[in-house]
Amino acid sequence: MLSGKRRYVIGVLSPVVGGYYFGRVLAGIARTVRPEGHRVVAVQTYPADLEREQFPDRPPGTAAVSLGQLDGVIVITSAVNEATLLRIEADGTPLVLVSERTTSIDAPVVTPDNEGGTRAAVEHLIAHGHREIGFLGSLRQADIVERHAAYVATLAAHGITPRPEWLYRTADNQEASAAAVAQAVVGGPGLPTTATVAATDRNAIGFSRVLRAQGLSLPGDQAIVGFDHSEAGARVRPRLASVDPHHDQVGELAVSLLLARIRGERVAGQHLSRSTLVTRESCGCLDARAGTLLEGLPAQEGSTAWRRFGEVARATFDGAEARLGPGADLDSWMRGVQRLFRGAAALGQPPTQATLTSLAESTRVLRPHPEALEQLIPALRSVEEEFREEVRTGQVVAGAVGEPAPSAKGAAGAGPVGAARVPSRAARARAVTRTATDVLVALSAGCTQTLLARSGQLERTITDQYELDLDLLHADGRAIRALTWLPRGHRSPATLALWTDTEGAPGSAVAAGAAAGPPSGPVDAARTLEIVGTTATSRQATALVGKRMPVGTFPPPALSGEGVVFVVPVTFGQSDWGMLAIGGGVDTRATSSRDKYDHWAAMVAVALDREDRLTSLQRQRAALAEAADRERALVLDLRTEVERNALVQDVALEGTWDWDIATGQVFYSRTWRALVGLPDDAACTGIEEWTGRVHPEDVRTVQIAIARQLAGAEEPLDLEHRLLAADGREMWVRCRATTVTDDAGVRARMIGVLIDVTGMPARERRGVAR
Repeated sequence: MLSGKRRYVIGVLSPVVGGYYFGRVLAGIARTVRPEGHRVVAVQTYPADLEREQFPDRPPGTAAVSLGQLDGVIVITSAVNEATLLRIEADGTPLVLVSERTTSIDAPVVTPDNEGGTRAAVEHLIAHGHREIGFLGSLRQADIVERHAAYVATLAAHGITPRPEWLYRTADNQEASAAAVAQAVVGGPGLPTTATVAATDRNAIGFSRVLRAQGLSLPGDQAIVGFDHSEAGARVRPRLASVDPHHDQVGELAVSLLLARIRGERVAGQHLSRSTLVTRESCGCLDARAGTLLEGLPAQEGSTAWRRFGEVARATFDGAEARLGPGADLDSWMRGVQRLFRGAAALGQPPTQATLTSLAESTRVLRPHPEALEQLIPALRSVEEEFREEVRTGQVVAGAVGEPAPSAKGAAGAGPVGAARVPSRAARARAVTRTATDVLVALSAGCTQTLLARSGQLERTITDQYELDLDLLHADGRAIRALTWLPRGHRSPATLALWTDTEGAPGSAVAAGAAAGPPSGPVDAARTLEIVGTTATSRQATALVGKRMPVGTFPPPALSGEGVVFVVPVTFGQSDWGMLAIGGGVDTRATSSRDKYDHWAAMVAVALDREDRLTSLQRQRAALAEAADRERALVLDLRTEVERNALVQDVALEGTWDWDIATGQVFYSRTWRALVGLPDDAACTGIEEWTGRVHPEDVRTVQIAIARQLAGAEEPLDLEHRLLAADGREMWVRCRATTVTDDAGVRARMIGVLIDVTGMPARERRGVAR
């Protein structure tokens, strides 16, 4: 039983392993298990080279990678098919599903609060005066179906019956499909709604861009609320109002349930993670504010400014629900800010520079969203006004801060507080105002540091991708397998493993130093991988290079390192070379789901394809060179034979020729030269000595006949045409030739005869030709 283990290997099967959705779910999983030392293996089940905006409903095959060594599995949305889920369950491996359901498996399902988030969005639009509210999305995923059902139910609760034309169906959750829907609606009957709730931010962005391009005003002609709270929504104009489902908290909840199942606890049913509505200009609001929804219930009315400040902070800090180190959590951060205001309200003491520096650093650690500062400012000002009012009305007792009072030296002279002069209410009110300004500056510093760090990270990523692409495009097979193309700053272990079979047939090995055609079969448990290179330096890791293993045991622990290891298919187009296992951090801020490791794997596949083609071309060139040598030797033999039969040829009506197609050289007999009026010592070695003398009206016929021979015609060349001799006379000739192929089936030589049939009747010409 697994309950006796202290550390587990947690598997995550995900369509892709980056971006604001999949990446944030994975980040929440990794953050939860890190303190306990559990290892996470994140397997990407979709190819690394998906077309832009394209995500199929299901992966092309099953995902057997790592399944043989996992203590529990989290499956995100449509990562695998139902057969794989049944196999995992049959193996007795604990399983948790994220935003996916199946009636055949009794596994707990974790979803964001789709109902509560959607209800808040719809009710917010109703509060803006809208009644004709549409729904934009693809009803092919469990989450989206839930959001649509909540949309319908909320309208009904407000006495609104949605009409069929209010449903804007998209093909998927991406921008392009929503843009196509908008184009069709605006270019046809026109918008039947005044507001729209979109199932995803990307749908909302694609939809709104087309509306704006068509001259519509947002939110004047159409108010829009998305779902995901992605950074892309903050970059469009007007900025996109959105429901934040806190995907990282979905991951945290999922892995907590999985660990419980691993320990033998009974866990089933659906489990919800909270959602938050963030309003922006696209819904009709003039500022961006966040209203927390806990399990679909709005915040209580009449909440104080301080409680409101905490709600906004919880909604705008990505690390709000995590403990990121000693004192680095939201509760500690809130207590620190409150102490500063209480110190100012009770003692008239503004915060010290050291305290503000610490506040800025703790703000940075909590990973503020790009819009955090904008939303915190009005909430902070409300807190300031609340404390000033408490000072004015005497609700804050001078000298009392709710904890042991610090020395008032430096604020009101020497001695304890009781012996010092108590600051006036006006002085304490001014201290509250100054504290609010100082705190705002500290928050600005913390948020700005995060944005600058993000900007620097993006610049490094772009530089790394550029250098990696160039290195791979210039790398040979040995360098590709040795992983010398990895960015210089990457420190985590990376391993490349290639399939040892071709098209699903085990036993056809791919040599570690040479290329072979990439297989295209599904990823099933019967296939094996060969480890061809790793950057892991332990003795156990280096000993594994050159070893083969079933796909279910890859990557082995010796190659995985600590924390999260990503396993991404090395695929591009029709090529499927193997798997790239690489340790590293999760990118949760990217709008696209194409993670950098996804890009690396696709580029490795491109480099292996290029190497395979170059190797194939080199082999073909060597084979052609060998064939050419054989043909040249044969030509010499033929020429010798021709010399031996020279007397026979001189008295015959036929002139022979031998064309080496590879070199372009042609040997013409003395009789052939004499037929066309050339001396014996004339320098003529090209095919144009014949084709260049063909009568203009017969040139096309001759060219077509030669082309058919080179293209593989089975019948010998046999045609009659006019030819202009060297002395200018016009003659009729009959040309017969046969084409010879080499061992590789390539057309190598054409050997023929030329017969002068001038003056012969057509019947006699045909007889001579035979």
